[in-house]
Order: sequence, then C-alpha cells, then structure tokens
Amino acid sequence: MTVDVALGPGSSTWERLGQWRYLLVMHRALVLQAAHPAVGAAVAEYSVYNARPWRRLFRTIESLHTYVYGSPSEQRRELARLERLHRRMQGTDGYGRAYDAGDTKARAWVHLTLFEAVLTMQRLGGDPLSSEETGRFYDEWRRVGRRFGLREDDLPATTQEFQAYFDHVTAEVLEDNATVRDLLSGSIYRIPPPSGLPIPGLVWSPLRFAVVTAAVQATTATLPRAYRERLRLASVPGSELVVNGLHLAVRMITDVLPKPWRYMPLAAASIRAAETPAQAVVPESFFRTVLDQSGDGVLRWSDLLAMARELSTHLDLDEKDEDAVHDAFRSWWEQLAGATGTPLDGSVTEAAYAVALADRAYPGEADRERGYGAVAAVVRRLIDRDGNGEVRQAEYTRLLDHSPRRHELIAALRELDHDGDGTVHGDELEQAVREFLVGERDFEAARHLLGRV
Repeated sequence: MTVDVALGPGSSTWERLGQWRYLLVMHRALVLQAAHPAVGAAVAEYSVYNARPWRRLFRTIESLHTYVYGSPSEQRRELARLERLHRRMQGTDGYGRAYDAGDTKARAWVHLTLFEAVLTMQRLGGDPLSSEETGRFYDEWRRVGRRFGLREDDLPATTQEFQAYFDHVTAEVLEDNATVRDLLSGSIYRIPPPSGLPIPGLVWSPLRFAVVTAAVQATTATLPRAYRERLRLASVPGSELVVNGLHLAVRMITDVLPKPWRYMPLAAASIRAAETPAQAVVPESFFRTVLDQSGDGVLRWSDLLAMARELSTHLDLDEKDEDAVHDAFRSWWEQLAGATGTPLDGSVTEAAYAVALADRAYPGEADRERGYGAVAAVVRRLIDRDGNGEVRQAEYTRLLDHSPRRHELIAALRELDHDGDGTVHGDELEQAVREFLVGERDFEAARHLLGRV
C-alpha cells in the first residue's frame, strides 16, 4: 500500500479534522455510519461500544488522527490494523443478508461521512467552507481514501457528485436498525462515567441523562431530513436553534485560543511540532533556557534534581530506575561543580558556566559512566528497554503511556526517525541527548522529558 505524504501542515485536512469542536458532530457521524446496512450489522455483531463506549470513542478518534496526523510508519501500521479488523467482520444479518465490513461501498460511506461531518461542523459553527475550500478539502480527503485501498472510482469525483451521492444514500440506502436506535436512545442508561473520574453514581446518573439526551437531540435535529423522516424522529421544538447556538458559541471560544489549544492532543502535538521553528541553541543561552529550572539566575543541585524527577514522571519509573536516574544526574552535577570550581552545596553562576566553556573545562569528552554522558546513557537505556539498539515506535509509545505530555513526546521523537520507518536508533538517541545536555543542539523531546519547553 502506498501512503500519500502530501497532506500535512497547511492542508485543509490538518486544519479541520483534529479540532475539539469536531466532537460536536461525532455522534451524528456514528449514527449515519451505523445506518448503512453492512456497517450496522457488523457493529451489532462485533462491536463492544455499548459495554465500553468511552474506550470505543477514544480509540476511534485516535485511529482517525493517526492516519491524518501520524508519521508514514504510524499510518501504515494503523491502516494495516484496520484492514485486519474489518476482514474478520463478516456474517449474515437479521434479514438473512450477507454482510462484510470490508465491503468497498460500506468503507466508502464511512470515509465520506467523516468529510461530511466537517462540512456540518463548519456550517453549524457559522463559518461554512467556501466552494473553493470545500473542493480543496474533498480532493485531500479522496487522497486519504486511497490510503484505505479505495480506488479512484469508488468515491464521487467532485463535491457536486458527492452531494448527489450523499442525498441518494441517505434517502435510499440507510436503514433503521437496532444499532441506530441504541445510539439514539438506549445507551442513555448504560454509559459509565469516564475512566479516571471519581463521579458518584447519584451525581453521574442525572448528569449522564442530561448530557446524552442533549447529544441525541442535537443529532436528531441535524440528521438529513430524508433519513430523519424515515425514522419518524421528532426533535424538541427549538432544538435546531439551540444546536446552532452551541456550535457558534464553541467556535467563537476556540477561535480566541492559541492554535494548538483548539485541537485534540495528537493533532495538537503534530501541529505544534510542524510549526515550531528550530531554535538557535548555543551553550551560553542554554544555561538560562534549560539548566536554570527555577529561573533564579543560578544553577543548583535542586535544578538538576527537578529534571531527574520530571524524567522519572514521564517514563513512570520504578524505584530501581529512579535511583539510576538520580545517580546519573548527581554525577552530572558533580561534573558541573568541578568544572566551575563550585562547592557541591553551592550555586553555579552563569558567568562561571561561561568561563568553564571558554576554558574548555566543560563539557569535555562524553563519558558514559559519569557527568552528562551518564545522563544520556541512562535515558537511552530506559527508552531502549530491550537493549537491541533500535527503539520501535510501539516501544516508546507504551513507555510514555503515563506521561502527561505523551502526544507531544511521541511527535517530538519523530525528529530522529529520518527514514520514517518508525524506528529510533539508540546511538543516535544517546548522541542527541548528549548534545542537548551541553547546549550544542536543540532536541524538543529532551525539553519535554526534562521539563523546559
């Protein structure tokens, strides 16, 4: 499968798919997808969304964002996973009809509902896409469709043809089925509180009813009229006005936020990584921008200890590994103190640091057993857990699972994946960390790991 890498920063797809406000139309898109006979049958037979709704939602969003914002290797793996998943979803529905979730027409419909959801999001938010921008976005989305093995003629060729196709499917193909009805009603009484939120049952029950009822009413009010009439759905009077007002309010709020804040985590991390210009890092300024963690103008052991704690938090280390990190950073502090003639319980001034650099008393040759070289070595060891010299993206993704900056770190580590094969080489990782620690190179992943971004 050939992955099209033309999409990226500046594309209409990158600008729109990852926005938080896309969640406002996500339920609507899921209903339209489930209404397709093949999709609805596959979901009813194989999906556990009704038992694990939050996991299903987050996994769907992560999958979508991976094949839009991910690296080529991430995209290839995600698309292969989806293909394997869909190949297994076959059977016979309640009417005796054979279905296959990998059916081209079903896959095309699912793909195009995501495009239509963006159009709906923009329209309801009061900033509809112009004809020109709609065309640009649709051309990009067709290219994304080809990543799924959809052929040129599996998708309508133009936006005009898409609209005719969409009207035809909603009027003639979509059905009323148990999955649709569950999405529009029954799930109100089953959704548990989001994982990690300690919400008492007495609080969650009325909150769940209010939120899910609002989501269902918002979906009902915005479904295509032909399909809504087939289901004999009646929306609450004034609901369309309320839905429009909600979309408009969310859009106005997000418009005043810094750009990365408008996007969900993986999308925000990719956008930030792509748009952040390379910083000119020199050893002298590195003292102020990274080493002096407290920002008080001097460097103490407490500053390096703060870095050690930050690193341990991101990597979710056990006591043994935390001790190794602590010892490496302590060795680095002893090296800095010795090079600048500073007592171990004292403070290194910026002037003393500059003199040590000018006199070549620091940093000197890297030593993996002491000083900054020991810090780089322990970072490498903790990331390259099996010690085979190569770190697959799946490895460091699992490693960073508990990091508060997980998505930013994963995006930043792509800097070392030059050939896009999803592998970071251990020697190169260690060298990048060493160069960062002495201010000779900027390395965004190290900034995240050590707490100064």
